[in-house]
Order: sequence, then C-alpha cells, then structure tokens
Amino acid sequence: MANTTTNGKHSVNGSSSTKGPPKLLTRAVKGLGHLLGPETPTGKAFVYLEKGITRFADKVGRSERFLDFSGKMLNQGLRTRATWVSYQEQWLRAMRLPTWSEMHEVRDELRQVRDQMEALGNQLEVVLDSIEEQRRK
Repeated sequence: MANTTTNGKHSVNGSSSTKGPPKLLTRAVKGLGHLLGPETPTGKAFVYLEKGITRFADKVGRSERFLDFSGKMLNQGLRTRATWVSYQEQWLRAMRLPTWSEMHEVRDELRQVRDQMEALGNQLEVVLDSIEEQRRK
C-alpha cells in the first residue's frame, strides 16, 4: 500500500486518516444493520423468514424423496461424465493423439523408471565404494 500525503494529511490508498463523512459502503452497512436489527419490523420479518427457510431446508434435506432424487441426479451426472470422457478418448485415438488415461499410464511408468534408476544409482555407489575400499587395502 502506498502512503501519500495530501495537504499534510496522511492517507493510505486515498482514504483520509482524519475523521470525515462516512464512506458509501460504511453508510450502506450501517443502514442495512439498522433495517435488519432484531427490534425493527424489517429485522423481525427477516428473522422470521430466515427461520422458516431453515425449517424448510431441514425438512427437505431429511426427505427420502429428495435424497433419492438427489442420488439419482448425482449418478446420472457421473454416468454422463464417464460417457463424455469415453467419447473424448475415442476422438483423441482417432486423431492419433494420446488420451488422458494413456498419459496417466505413461506418467506412472516414468515414475517407476525414475525410482528404479535411483535404486540402481544407490547400488552402484555401494559397489564403487566397496571396490575403492578393496583397492586401499
């Protein structure tokens, strides 16, 4: 944040550090707080509405019909995605391009080769250390 000086007053990002009229956002938040305060009619209506929506959501969330419907929609979405991925892979194969699953397999194989090379390097170091030790004797 850049501190600037304007007429001897320090400010951060253009906001004056001295008391001045409240900014628009501050006034809006204070006004909203006043409107939704628990003692005001609008606040009481908001609390009543919020409690009603919470009761409704709780009731629906425990409904067997809703849970069955949600489960069916989730399964359908997963099946649709699997079908889409299958079509994508078929298209990529037709274009002679690697598919995601093939790239994943290559990555796994490359990781295994890297691990084997590291193990061979460690074994080679042990053998070379042993040869060097025998030459010293």
